[in-house]
Amino acid sequence: MRQEKHQRKDKPAVALVLCFCLMALVSIFVVKANIDKVKDNMGVGEAADVIKEQAVDETQKSDAVNAEVIDSRENEPVEPDEPEPASDYIVPVTGEIIMEHSVDMPIYWKTLDQYMTHNGIDIASPLGTPVQACADGTVTKIEENDKMGVTVEINHGDNLISVYSNLASDGLIELGEVVVQGTVIGKVGHSAMFEFESPDHLHFEMHQGDEPVDPRNYIK
Repeated sequence: MRQEKHQRKDKPAVALVLCFCLMALVSIFVVKANIDKVKDNMGVGEAADVIKEQAVDETQKSDAVNAEVIDSRENEPVEPDEPEPASDYIVPVTGEIIMEHSVDMPIYWKTLDQYMTHNGIDIASPLGTPVQACADGTVTKIEENDKMGVTVEINHGDNLISVYSNLASDGLIELGEVVVQGTVIGKVGHSAMFEFESPDHLHFEMHQGDEPVDPRNYIK
């Protein structure tokens, strides 16, 4: 009887202990779950911080690249403007212009009896008239052309060249000679086969690089 009573008294105590143990386990699981949740939240925050850092880094890289592009553009060489026609070029000989410059529209050539373009101007002047350099420069070519006869070329710099044709074969300046404006480089002749039937004249051209330009834009 006494043993049964003792067992009855122990049952509530055991139940109480089990209850405390269960509560402790539940508390442990709750704490662990909260810790995991905090860790997860920290991971998300850290990831967000990494993304922000990467975005800032990419922006800085983009700014650096843009700065390099702008700097490279600023360092690009600037193409020089085409030189403006000078106002101090002079006419090689004095006389009437009997054939105009025309590279866009063919004009009539009496000797050839046909229409062709004309790269220069023909200035009427008697045979033997001294021909002057229109500006300072260097004599870079002397030749006898089958079409335009005895020809002298003077380089004035900035890719500007003056050409004097239909000259006499005697009294020519020397190749490579440096001349000043007004220097006599030859005299009017009768050597241009393509303009043989025209009145005595100087065939005068101006070239900007490889392109013939109207001498009227340069000479006074």
